[in-house]
Amino acid sequence: MPKVTQKYKDESFDKILRRFKNQCERAGIVKRVRELEHYEKPNHKRNQRNQELKRTKKNNLRRAERMEMHRKQTQRTR
Repeated sequence: MPKVTQKYKDESFDKILRRFKNQCERAGIVKRVRELEHYEKPNHKRNQRNQELKRTKKNNLRRAERMEMHRKQTQRTR
């Protein structure tokens, strides 16, 4: 749990609160709370993960094809 104290005597509450929020964000607390806000069925989680993997593979394949086309075009110009 992030812990925040005053750095100097006249530090405003807003600055302290901002530092606390940033520390919570970096620690992943906000993300975890949002995940636990609503129950998600295991099947839905699995389906989401599979869809994400499928999307990632598709994007990587497209990127590789573009790089290959770019490489061929640069070889022709030489």
